Amino acid sequence: MVLPIVVGLCCFSACHKVEYEGQTGKILHEKYNPALNISYNYADSVQTWDTLCIDLDQDKTTDLKIYFEYDIPFIQAMKDWQICILSSNNPNITDAYWWERGIHVFYDSVHPIAVVHNTEDGVYYGWLDAYSFLGSDGQERVIRFYLRETSYCTCLNYPLKWGEK
Repeated sequence: MVLPIVVGLCCFSACHKVEYEGQTGKILHEKYNPALNISYNYADSVQTWDTLCIDLDQDKTTDLKIYFEYDIPFIQAMKDWQICILSSNNPNITDAYWWERGIHVFYDSVHPIAVVHNTEDGVYYGWLDAYSFLGSDGQERVIRFYLRETSYCTCLNYPLKWGEK
């Protein structure tokens, strides 16, 4: 008798080799299936909200934290990291000009989110594919935040575009 084997994957990792200005690096891509998510339920006044800790460069330290600030999803960049919401018609992360240590992601809107890691040698770029919406959980209003994909390029100053894998 043969028993079926069920495999559940929480994410699909991929690496894509890139070369830029004499350097070789990788694009570290994660596709979360199912998407990582956190929720805010308006009816639960004593809830403790979850935090998503993201390690984009895979160095075993948290680069970004995603949590609710009141009822709005908030993405906080750690130490040498910054984030930006890109214009939806320009995927060039290097064109971004308004870098922040933290941003709110309002519900019912989808924006491309860019990430920069500032180092002594230069910068490394990445991006997030995330969205948030207001829905319901039975009779209660709930805000949900979903993180579907992340990418990060290990090649210094590589002009990564949003969506590039």
